[in-house]
Amino acid sequence: MLIKYNNNSPSIHPTASISPSAVIEGDVIIGPNSVVLAGAVLTSEGNTTLEIEGNAIIMENAVIRSTKRDPTKIAQYVLIGPSAHISGSIIEKGCFIATNATVLSGSKLGEGTMLGINGVVHIASECLPSTLIPIGYTAIGNPAKVYSPNEINLVHESVFEMGFTKTLFGFDSSMMSNGEATKVLCEKYINHLLKHKDDEVVST
Repeated sequence: MLIKYNNNSPSIHPTASISPSAVIEGDVIIGPNSVVLAGAVLTSEGNTTLEIEGNAIIMENAVIRSTKRDPTKIAQYVLIGPSAHISGSIIEKGCFIATNATVLSGSKLGEGTMLGINGVVHIASECLPSTLIPIGYTAIGNPAKVYSPNEINLVHESVFEMGFTKTLFGFDSSMMSNGEATKVLCEKYINHLLKHKDDEVVST
């Protein structure tokens, strides 16, 4: 399904293969010989572009979005596994993103980065070329350091130092309770997402 959002409709190269059950929304460009499988969602939020250069594989139920602050660009010969989630990030040539892996906004994966099953690249992190993030590990920082699940407290410290809500939503929550921060976050995000009321299906 192709959906017009914010006066932008998807652009699909004629050699690309898009499953009928995939959802492609807004300013999304899909290049030649790309494959988007069943249930995948590719959506452009705000005024940023989501671009897949070509020769990429987007597997079942993956979710890829550009955000109000960060575009998403996926270079040639990238594989994104089932139920992976990519938000507002740059993915360079030859990267492999496994099942259930997550790449959060403002991040960059250098050429040939391998992100294992359930792995995470956290906010505003940059992985150098050929970085390996093993199964269940987290990469954070610029340049990114890779942490095991047993080091999750160090990841939390890094996220706190970077400022999660400030980086992603533009407000400082350091003096707020968790509940107060979530309330502000929801108010800001809802205000943005309500623009989808005007979405228009252009092709099924």
